[in-house]
Amino acid sequence: MMPTCEVYVVGSYGVAFWIVGDVPAPGETLLGSGFAFGNGGKGSNQAIGAARLGARCKLLAGVGADKFGDEALQLWSAEGVDCSAVRQMAETPTMAGIIILDAEGENRIITDPGANARLTAADVETFAATWKSPGILLTQLEIPVETAARALAIGKARGMTTILNPAPGRALPKEIFADVDILTPNQSEARILLGLDADHQQADADLAARLRGLGVEHVVMTLGTDGALIAGPDGLTKVASYPVEVVDTTGAGDAFNGALAAGLASGLTLADAVRRGTAAGALAVTKKLVVPALPDDRQIAELMKTGPLAHED
Repeated sequence: MMPTCEVYVVGSYGVAFWIVGDVPAPGETLLGSGFAFGNGGKGSNQAIGAARLGARCKLLAGVGADKFGDEALQLWSAEGVDCSAVRQMAETPTMAGIIILDAEGENRIITDPGANARLTAADVETFAATWKSPGILLTQLEIPVETAARALAIGKARGMTTILNPAPGRALPKEIFADVDILTPNQSEARILLGLDADHQQADADLAARLRGLGVEHVVMTLGTDGALIAGPDGLTKVASYPVEVVDTTGAGDAFNGALAAGLASGLTLADAVRRGTAAGALAVTKKLVVPALPDDRQIAELMKTGPLAHED
């Protein structure tokens, strides 16, 4: 797809360490298997995912003045992501995360934000001097909330399409939602945003409606193997997912959001961009490690030819 505008990502980068096994109890040591490490961070993953699908993508992130930070700059250059705005900070390490995968491919993650925690609203304002409108602004919550909020506010004021992927889930100040055109939580993140318990039983449509009531124009809730739900001024649209063999769910949300942003930047409607996003998310769970699993246009086109798991409504 040919991009009609640029994608600007304000987010995180980090290194991730994976191991397959059970979660140990306090004081317990267990043997795992399949250790691996690679590139991560939601901002970086989503920027690479968008660029791999043809988007012209610029990234603001924070990395340490260390081996991992140097490798990140090399990665973005190789992937075609403009990283000229990335801050490499002395005396602060690059973010690191540890991921435990169980036998079913579900993940449990803990991270140290490192340099991402020092990314500021002032950094966003400097980055915003390079933005062109129309454009797509995409941010997440592995950086300080005030930094993400500033990116959304500037993007909204410039007439850009603003996307907030509220991951990892956390409570947010209500004023942030007025600057969000598209909110992309999963079901757990939706409950957290609404102050509900993680196991609260409420229909997805009701969760989406309550989130829209906070001032968001569109809610695109990802539903795992059930696809996605779009809630907007014109009502609800269910988008089905695709049949794949699940290996690792870690990168599904990042693949979805990167593909969503790339689709919108190429002129697709929201519904069509979400369809591509669900295909990208499905492909991402078929491999271990996030960056190697992020699909390209050819892979998405081939999967979409197979047809979704169920009819959409």
